[in-house]
Amino acid sequence: MNYRSGLLLILLLLIYKPGYTQTNGFGIWSTLGIEKRAGKWNFNLEGELRTKDNASQVSRWSLSLIPSFRFNKHLEVGGGYEYIYFYDSKYADFQPRNRFILFVQGKQNLGNFTLTLRERAQVTFKDESDRIKSSGKIDTYKINPEWIWRNRLKVAYNIPKFPINPAISFETFYQLNNPEGNNFCKLRYTLAFHYNLAKHHHFELYGLIDKQINVNNPVMNHVIGIGYTYSF
Repeated sequence: MNYRSGLLLILLLLIYKPGYTQTNGFGIWSTLGIEKRAGKWNFNLEGELRTKDNASQVSRWSLSLIPSFRFNKHLEVGGGYEYIYFYDSKYADFQPRNRFILFVQGKQNLGNFTLTLRERAQVTFKDESDRIKSSGKIDTYKINPEWIWRNRLKVAYNIPKFPINPAISFETFYQLNNPEGNNFCKLRYTLAFHYNLAKHHHFELYGLIDKQINVNNPVMNHVIGIGYTYSF
């Protein structure tokens, strides 16, 4: 078996899990951000709203503050905090979550292409106080807090003398503290188009597939997203 066949086999084993029924969904995600640059420091404040069930139900909204530091044009590290107000479908109510993030990102230009690899660790603390059973006991989450390692590879293309630039990315989500055994739990594929208006205004339009794996009754969400960032 040559190395290409081996890589293909590993990918198929990662994605495929027999005997599972998959549920498909559609949602719209929108973000609004402010970015401040100060020397090698960058501060990003961003709010996000996500919908699901054919955009008929708000699934979560969040607010994050992520500072980062650029050592040079190739290497950046950062971290921060994200507050999430999450809709728990099982109990039909919203619950707060607190997430802490740490990441390192490398970037390399190859002609008109830009390759970016981001390694990100996150821990999410989930509020269980509203998950009350009919017996009066609290229904706890299987994993709380939840540790996830995310690995994203992004390829962007700069079209000369054209304001819109496309990019594609692939991201994996790996559990770090699942009591039943750590595993890849989600894959994300994204196609995006970036547009810079003047110096301070950045727009992004994207479509993504968010696919759960290695779980019973996995959900695959198809998402249309739009984002705006004001930078100064």
